[in-house]
Amino acid sequence: MSASASQSVTWSEEELKSKVGQLFIVGFHDHVPNEDIRSLITTYKIGSIVLFQRNVATAVQLLELTNSLQEIARSSGHDQSLFIGIDQENGLVTRIKAPIAAQLPGSMALGATGDPNNAFEVASATAATLASFGINMNYAPIADVNSEPKNPVIGVRSPSDDPETVGRFVSAQIAGLRQGGIVPCVKHFPGHGDTAVDSHYGLPVITKSRQSLDNCELVPFRRAVAQGVESIMTAHIALPGLSDPRPGEKLDEVPASLNPKAIDILRKEMKYEGVIISDCLEMDGVRATYGTEKGAVMALKAGTDCVMICHTIAAQIGAIELVIEAVKSGELSQEAIEASVQRVRKLKEKYLAPDPIIPTSSLAEMDSRIAEQTRLASIMYEKSTTLVRSEPGSLPLKAAPEAKIVFLSPGKAPLPGGAVDSGIEKTREPYTPSAYIDILRAEVPSAKDIRFLENVPLSTTEEKDIAEADAVIFATRNASLSAYQKDLGLALGKKLGSKMVVVATCDPYDFLEEVSEIKNYITIYEPTVPAFKAAVNFIFGKAKALGSLPVGTAINQHEVRIFDGSEKDITFVYDLYNKLFPQWAINRDLLTKLLNHPSGQHFVHEHGFCIAYLTNSGHGKITCVGVAEGHRNQGIGTELVTRAQEQLRGVAYMVGLGDLKSLGIGSVFPRFWPGVPIDFPQEVKEFFAHRGFQKHTTPTARDMYRDIRQEVAPAAVLDRVSKLDLTFAPLSPDKYEECITKQRANFKQIGWVQAYERLAAAGQHHEVMVAFLPDGSQVGWTLMCSASSVVGQDFAYLPLLPSGDKTGLIACVGVDASGRGKGVGLALLVKAMEDMRRRGMEGVCIDWVVIRGFYETLGFKPYWEYEGFDW
Repeated sequence: MSASASQSVTWSEEELKSKVGQLFIVGFHDHVPNEDIRSLITTYKIGSIVLFQRNVATAVQLLELTNSLQEIARSSGHDQSLFIGIDQENGLVTRIKAPIAAQLPGSMALGATGDPNNAFEVASATAATLASFGINMNYAPIADVNSEPKNPVIGVRSPSDDPETVGRFVSAQIAGLRQGGIVPCVKHFPGHGDTAVDSHYGLPVITKSRQSLDNCELVPFRRAVAQGVESIMTAHIALPGLSDPRPGEKLDEVPASLNPKAIDILRKEMKYEGVIISDCLEMDGVRATYGTEKGAVMALKAGTDCVMICHTIAAQIGAIELVIEAVKSGELSQEAIEASVQRVRKLKEKYLAPDPIIPTSSLAEMDSRIAEQTRLASIMYEKSTTLVRSEPGSLPLKAAPEAKIVFLSPGKAPLPGGAVDSGIEKTREPYTPSAYIDILRAEVPSAKDIRFLENVPLSTTEEKDIAEADAVIFATRNASLSAYQKDLGLALGKKLGSKMVVVATCDPYDFLEEVSEIKNYITIYEPTVPAFKAAVNFIFGKAKALGSLPVGTAINQHEVRIFDGSEKDITFVYDLYNKLFPQWAINRDLLTKLLNHPSGQHFVHEHGFCIAYLTNSGHGKITCVGVAEGHRNQGIGTELVTRAQEQLRGVAYMVGLGDLKSLGIGSVFPRFWPGVPIDFPQEVKEFFAHRGFQKHTTPTARDMYRDIRQEVAPAAVLDRVSKLDLTFAPLSPDKYEECITKQRANFKQIGWVQAYERLAAAGQHHEVMVAFLPDGSQVGWTLMCSASSVVGQDFAYLPLLPSGDKTGLIACVGVDASGRGKGVGLALLVKAMEDMRRRGMEGVCIDWVVIRGFYETLGFKPYWEYEGFDW
């Protein structure tokens, strides 16, 4: 329906308003429900509320607030409870703070622990806190890959600059929130990590190709979708490379939150069925370009389910009214609105209790919960504190009463002006908490505190104190973006050498590379008090620093290279393959032949390999990925698969095949597995699912087997075959043209025609059985290959079947359209097996069977079974 055409709305005015209201998430400014929020709930039937720190004062107040909001909804006729959400990311973005909640570590601090189980524990604790206050949705975790160190909005809110690491930690956080009954909302799709512009104050443009997005930004989101995450938040960022425009084509700079191309990646490519939520439409990434109200219509039209407007009542009502008018005019279809409403309703049914009111008496458990979570946080902060480097003998410092310790840190800068504040504390603020000196003085009461301001020189007294100090602890915050902090740190580092200890209290990049100037460098990933306390405990020898850098370590830059066919590479793959897959062992000669197949596009790494093939018809196959034990979960497998994908696409273009027609797990010719064996561990299947490969909904594929030494078929089947008015004979060269012409006309499966062509090229026509009509024309065919045929030699696992080298292969069984349903296929199988037994074969395999019941009538039984995965 065109945007200008009106549609006949079948809902009443109240029904329309109610349905539209369910798709809005709104915020308000107060500790109690004010008239604005009451009106939005009662008149406009708003379905979701977002809270900020401005809505939080005390524990009792917060619980009474959420109870009041739910009671207003119930008394005004809502048939489901409200979603009440908040950004409790922890670390830098913590809405509910002490004294009513424990300070828990944020994502990069957790990433520094190296263990996703820690992320799970912290997310579980977060869920307990939120649930106790009647909050049922968390706009977290962050799935952005912080690949841009100068990112002004993500930074330490991301676990890492490695997509695979981010994916693992996000997955753990999702599970932890779910366990506590809180709806997780992964953000900011399709990835806000590679930008130096804050979308609160402008529209970032990320000029990456679609392939680059697939390899980085989209990796954690694919994993979250595969995990079934309930909701995803979109970002106000423009990614012109979403559709890889042709040369000369205009780039698309519509924000992803309003862009149907971005939503299509979720809905159509990733098959995501959950709720899609926009980031706040009052951020300048939308407000300053399209306007908040128009942005709401554009977001819903693009396929977003819920739009968020956090701050201004006029913008909230204006957007709701504009959406209602857009439905009436036909710009937004009823069907799309209804589909979004149903997604929201389904999610509420899953998570929200019919009676959401929580008695204030439940807060009696708050103190014990805070104490328990504070203990957990203390353990986590010790695990995350990272000693990047230190001069031998410099640490720990001695906390003697006479020690001259100077604490140097940036003072508070003026608040930035401009757009409406999101309520998120800026990741780039260049000051540290004043409480830091109190923590330090608990160890050294005489420690001197110097708080410098941006571009204000140190006083003569301050310079003298620093020069005379036994040690200077310099707490930086985002010095990598503050020229004054940076220059001051470098100058002092040159003067003081190992006497200075730098603690990067937020971004770890401050002095990451200045090895010669900054001798002692510690990172804590967030400017919170308990994080700094963990660093002080380490500095004075009371605790360890157990963390490791989750950024700046070139995690993705594994030395992955193309398999070169050398004896060295063959030996490496052979040894590692047979160590990893002993039940699927392949002898060296056969594996060498399969690896050296002309269609091979393989890659190796010091600790892993990827076997891949490109078919003649342009289908890519990731056949086998192996990474040695002790080296997994380090991104090696991801990099191997990524390089193979790039190579398959590149070669397809280079040889004139254009875009890959498909990309799947398994192989055709050469033939290893047609998919993932069903008895492989679940984590193997999740590995592919988390990298964008979607599990088939069709039946599993089976390799069928039967022994033919005694008989080839039951007597009843033999009798039925004998009554057919057909003759059967192996294919002869003079019959080949008719055979191949009919194959091409009837069968489009990958590799089918190719198999017949290869047998003919090798002069092995007799490896095909043909069914002839009385007039001599061909009506049916099947391969009946020995292990020594060119097709049989492409099968890695025939020798593993009970009949070993005397195993034959039946494949590509086909009947011309004119002869189907008459028993021709059954007869072909019988005659093929008779011929194979005559040639000395003792068992027969029929590969890649998806139909059920047909081959079983001949005595075949499933031997191996596989699940299919395609990109």
